[in-house]
Amino acid sequence: MLSYQHAYHAGNHADVIKHVCWVAIIEYLKNKAKPFTLFDTHAGAGLYHFDADEAQKTSEFETGIVKLNSETFSDETVTRYLELCAGYTRNRQYPGSPALAADALRSGDSLHAMELHPAESDKLTRNLTDRGEGHVHLHYRDGLEGLVAMAPPRPNRGAVLIDPSYERLEEYAEVVDAVAATLARWPQAQIMVWYPLLSARAGKKAGASEAMRNKLADLAKTAFYADLTVTEKETDTGMYGSGVCILNPSWQLDETVTAALNCLAPSLADNADATVNWLKTEPV
Repeated sequence: MLSYQHAYHAGNHADVIKHVCWVAIIEYLKNKAKPFTLFDTHAGAGLYHFDADEAQKTSEFETGIVKLNSETFSDETVTRYLELCAGYTRNRQYPGSPALAADALRSGDSLHAMELHPAESDKLTRNLTDRGEGHVHLHYRDGLEGLVAMAPPRPNRGAVLIDPSYERLEEYAEVVDAVAATLARWPQAQIMVWYPLLSARAGKKAGASEAMRNKLADLAKTAFYADLTVTEKETDTGMYGSGVCILNPSWQLDETVTAALNCLAPSLADNADATVNWLKTEPV
């Protein structure tokens, strides 16, 4: 249950879509002067080193952030994401989602970053203590349980990032249950759930992400998904891409995400493709 370590995968194409969309959500919240609260339920270590043994074993960062660093982009969201990463990548590091959020906070904003893996939680504490201008709270606890327990925040303006490893098939249902409980207490919460796109090689997990996002959409007032594929979906491909389902998104966030992903996709792979579709809209 606690075997997953993100250090093997940090900075890959899945991190790129997840973090670009997370940055887009945060920047939309910052368009208003009112403070907001962010929740990161599976925060990990918060900071990863390209020269670490885990990263060197897979070199997955070369399929993601490294490809983007060699190019110039016109899209504002992609540019903002790369600006937040730049100070790290110059030192052969990659910021996890809680580090990106902490660096983007204003003085009145807050972040609750949660991690259950004891070693990763210790690293998170070392990496994010006294980080940024906002109020950063680090929790050694189950993130889904913590999210429900702390919802709604005060003030109740904010967003949530949920990105489990999905090592266990049961995690898909656990995410749906936690989101349902959170929205029951915090109906206007903007929630982003990351998921892998898996081929038949994944067995019972194949198609589980798509089924989960449909269930999630039923819980929200509005919802859309954004997928980024980097290779063709073949029977034995494994993870051919990933995506995010965003519940109760900010007005026109779908357009911002579409522009960002269409801008960066060609730089990640020759066959890379971005798809953004609405799952649920408000009645006319």
